[in-house]
Amino acid sequence: MRFSELISSKVHIIGINGIGMSALAIYLKKNKINVTGSDITYNANTVNLENHKIPVFIGHKSSNIKDRDVIFYSSAIKNNPEIKEAKKNKIPCYNRSKLLQLICKDKFTIVVSGSHGKTSTTSILGHLLVRAGLNPTIISGGIMQNFGQNIHLTNSNYVVVEADESDGTVFKLSPKYLLFLNVDREHIDFYKSFSIFKSKIKNYILSQIKKDAKIFINNDDYFLFSLKKYSKNLKTFGSNTKANYSYKLIKLTDKKSSFEIFKGKKIISKSLSTNLLGEHNVQNLTAALSILDDLGYEIKKSHILNFKGTKRRMNILGKINKSKFIDDYAHHPTEIGKLINIISLYKNKIIILIIEPHRYSRLNDLYNEYLRVLRNINNLIILKTYEAGESYKQGMKNSKNLVNDLNVLNNQKTKYIDNYTDLFNLLDQLLSNKRERIIITAGAGDISNQIRFFYDSRK
Repeated sequence: MRFSELISSKVHIIGINGIGMSALAIYLKKNKINVTGSDITYNANTVNLENHKIPVFIGHKSSNIKDRDVIFYSSAIKNNPEIKEAKKNKIPCYNRSKLLQLICKDKFTIVVSGSHGKTSTTSILGHLLVRAGLNPTIISGGIMQNFGQNIHLTNSNYVVVEADESDGTVFKLSPKYLLFLNVDREHIDFYKSFSIFKSKIKNYILSQIKKDAKIFINNDDYFLFSLKKYSKNLKTFGSNTKANYSYKLIKLTDKKSSFEIFKGKKIISKSLSTNLLGEHNVQNLTAALSILDDLGYEIKKSHILNFKGTKRRMNILGKINKSKFIDDYAHHPTEIGKLINIISLYKNKIIILIIEPHRYSRLNDLYNEYLRVLRNINNLIILKTYEAGESYKQGMKNSKNLVNDLNVLNNQKTKYIDNYTDLFNLLDQLLSNKRERIIITAGAGDISNQIRFFYDSRK
């Protein structure tokens, strides 16, 4: 199948309200393709889809696919009545990776992948290339603040796309440039083991991608660094001066990050500043800038400074009674660790950190990592584990266990809160005492919508 074949088709997307699927749906609509979709709940992405005149059915039922020719579905979809009905009527059904593959085929595709930082780096790279004049289509897994949505559509032959490793999407693509940021123990439920996951990445980077493709890997990532001995074609970025592109930190504060970029031992950009906080964001910028330089585009300080970030990445919601509210997506121990590093930049401030663990499987697989990264954190609140479609099984660790172990092992005073009513009551008590503080929420489940509701109803 080619993308052109979809032009005359009636397409239906199951799980359309997901951040990634909604971007793909809008791409189809902008290419004059008849598209509908369905999902279990109404959210902000639904509003955006409806603004683009894309009908969205809330609730999955067989009647939703009446008269549809092709079905695409999110990787989160399991045992769905619409898929069953499609198979019964011999309507072709494909995973989201197939749709992304069709979109990127015959395009000059720049793929961004890795366990952490994909969305931020895709957004940064896309923004810089737009400002440089290349003006690619950008398909991101988050809302890009500079564009106001998760997709930037152009008529360019260039595409910058975030490719998820969680469901193997990245391995279906054949990019001109591949930017692989890092590899962490994640999505083991899909790959069955970390070693299988790493083996897939190794095979993809060294064998599957076309020989003329350019591959950039993180020199600071132990596994990716180990691949260098197998190929001389891999270019590197990172903090190490032995990388093809490296950065030197000048100053990190709670307002800005200042740094310099080197190509080999030669400095190519002095006195750069970004509004993004933390060293990991400087590394993401270095990754993006390495692609920009390799493509022959000039690095401009103003373009970097004008990047507004991505929604749910240290988003400042605002202030209520001197308390500043910040929303973040961190839900893996590595990401939470990066968030805690940013928190340390807020000198002499009272910080309240609220964590919503995501999935029982992740919490149990990485339990010791959670204990390590949350050790000795003051004013820490841990919410009930967000299930994300999983069921609790006897013997599994949950948020209560995490709080208890943190408090017993480290003599902490971490609070466990079971529901949002109790959390809101606690926050109301804090706000009544008009002390200056920073309240940071982190998680990939309900926490973002809930804290935004709380903030909007109290501001």
